[in-house]
Amino acid sequence: MPSKTLTKRKLLTHDAVGRENKFALKNGDHKKNVMTLRYKFFFLFWLLISFGFGGMAQQPELSENKDGLSLFFGGKERLNGGKVLTNTSTTSFIINKKIENDVALFSLSGSSLQVADTSFAGLFFNQIPQYKQGITIWRYKPWNSWTKPIAVAKATDMQPWDVQLFYWQYDDGIYGVAVPLSDNNFRTTLGSESGQWGSKAMTYAASTVTNVPALAVAFGADPYELIKKLYATALKEMGRKENLQEKKVFPKPFEYIGWCTWNASDNGNKLSAENVLQGVRSFRDKNFPLGWVLIDDGWFQHTDQQLQSLLPNPSKFPNGFQQLNASLKKMGIRYTGIWHAFNGYWNGIDRTSPLGKQYSSELFSWTQRDRPDKRDAPLKTYSFIRPQSDSLQAFYSSWYRYFKKQGFDFTKVDNQLVVERMAVKNHPIMELSTAMHKALYKASGQVFNGALINCMDMTADAYLNFGSSAVARAVEDYFPYEESETYNLQHGNAAAHVIQAVYNSLYFSQMVYPDFDMFQSHHPNALFHAISRTINNGPIYLTDVPGQQNFDLLHKLVYKDGVAVRSNTSLLPTEDCLFQIQGAKPFKAFSFAGDAGLLGIFNAADADSVTGWYKAEDVHGIKGQSFLLYSSLKKDFKLADRRDSFQITLPRLDCQLIYVLPIKNGFAPIGLIEKLNAPATILSSSVNRQAAVVQLYEGGLFQAYAARKPLAVYVNGKKVSFTFHNQLLGVKVPKRNKPTVTFEWTRS
Repeated sequence: MPSKTLTKRKLLTHDAVGRENKFALKNGDHKKNVMTLRYKFFFLFWLLISFGFGGMAQQPELSENKDGLSLFFGGKERLNGGKVLTNTSTTSFIINKKIENDVALFSLSGSSLQVADTSFAGLFFNQIPQYKQGITIWRYKPWNSWTKPIAVAKATDMQPWDVQLFYWQYDDGIYGVAVPLSDNNFRTTLGSESGQWGSKAMTYAASTVTNVPALAVAFGADPYELIKKLYATALKEMGRKENLQEKKVFPKPFEYIGWCTWNASDNGNKLSAENVLQGVRSFRDKNFPLGWVLIDDGWFQHTDQQLQSLLPNPSKFPNGFQQLNASLKKMGIRYTGIWHAFNGYWNGIDRTSPLGKQYSSELFSWTQRDRPDKRDAPLKTYSFIRPQSDSLQAFYSSWYRYFKKQGFDFTKVDNQLVVERMAVKNHPIMELSTAMHKALYKASGQVFNGALINCMDMTADAYLNFGSSAVARAVEDYFPYEESETYNLQHGNAAAHVIQAVYNSLYFSQMVYPDFDMFQSHHPNALFHAISRTINNGPIYLTDVPGQQNFDLLHKLVYKDGVAVRSNTSLLPTEDCLFQIQGAKPFKAFSFAGDAGLLGIFNAADADSVTGWYKAEDVHGIKGQSFLLYSSLKKDFKLADRRDSFQITLPRLDCQLIYVLPIKNGFAPIGLIEKLNAPATILSSSVNRQAAVVQLYEGGLFQAYAARKPLAVYVNGKKVSFTFHNQLLGVKVPKRNKPTVTFEWTRS
């Protein structure tokens, strides 16, 4: 029998009262039972007073006086001093406010407001009363492509602008969340100004407006439900209610494991048709079921990174793409994809090229640094198609038809952030971005059924325009291993990459399936990357250098048909890690595979060793009272109640994956234990006191916990042998598609 060792337990919980009450009844100790019931009553009464009647939804309340706007929740003032702040000459703004779905929504209005390209206007608040801790998700320079979490000691310490999400906690445990609202040609971020914090709406081009979007704010005891409710309400308010992950279909190609040429081809420098074929052969020759291939940057005809043609560089792809794609699909590759920049190529379209001359009358220009990451880089002028022109749609549509004719099945689109540089003094930023995204997604939808990966997109003008587009990068680029690598969140090691991806998913997962980017299986910390990918619900793809793959690891991520083993939900930080970032404790993140919880535990701190605790209840929303906690890597387990806590110590850059499996009628299926994410291999399961039935995606070594040894085990109705040791059932299921395993405890 496994030891059910309780190493740490929170006392005086509702469950503890329930267990004590049952014990008293069993032993007839009436007096003790009455005292327990009294305690239970007062404990519940305290919960009602402290947390608003057991977590029931409450509306924030608004109040205004000479000091500004205040928000109350749960009988306490949560925000105060709300006033309009602007750097424009216009001061006659009116604050518009309303409550929908327990979310406070704010905007500003006036009569024919003149807004300059560098002007901002917003609603700002004072320091937050009874503020305990907070996190901003901030879009950082120099590329302005990605966001990262930053702890803020007080709200007014947040960055001056470009905060995409702000969440905080009060001394009484209640959470607050604020998100910026963008609309009416304004892109809004959160930021600090003049000792206050609030919304900053800008257009990037002079405009006359009557309404300025501000922000949405909500409060509650459950941070995950709070963020979910806030985004659903805010997106609806902005006219973008379709932009929710729960309404989107994950594109078919990305269900399979993929390989991208980027790092594998020395960032495109060695990219060629032969390079791609060589890479695929290195997988095929080892019988690895690679599902798709993405040809990344390095294939273009360009000058100074300005697009000259829709066709590939003939020196790298002398026969175009059609012959290459045909060869790849003969080699067993199901899908192929092609990369391009949002504006054609990094610096737009070359006006002097045949392509530029084709669209010459429809182009507009903008000026930017030749290298945005270098302050002393020279200023240069580039061009792309005007947002009002019909040629914008024609450009994307003709390119995508060409891609389809060449045999491609999907695209990856980069450089969405460029719109804020293109917009300056030209077009209001949301007008320009909306027009470009609509044209792009229309082409993708018509040609590839929307199979597209968005990239360099963590800016509101991009992510608010995702529409029905389902997949988007939620993290900085993957960087191959270097001995000198650091924990810098902006260009760091495996720990930094995973930390950024998981925190960013708090808001990105509301809209899309978060893409954690490619990785290399031959990276010294590849397991760190692999676990984070397989317990997330985004695509899984590689950029291995041919011949260097770690196939032992790769086979743990994929089925024999090439489908990647993934979770059903996005990977998010556990509640006790919401404010931790890179603190010297184990970093925990959770997701679900069916009703099974998945708990990734990482040493993501710059520390030789970290020690902490984990429990079933770390998986937010897990159902049940009794659980099997199974270690994916160690292949051992513990039995636990919801709040039973267990200590864990991890050396530098180590990680563990714990399955949190509800035990029902003395049974908990684990799955195919050759895979890192074994519970995801279970398609369905049911159990009663007589029998259990489990359907798997494919055959392999299946394990389950059982309190009692079964009388017989069947696979697709045929009786098979099994092992039963230490309450673990083991069955070697024949390698076939979707087998059904039946366990019987009583004869039918």
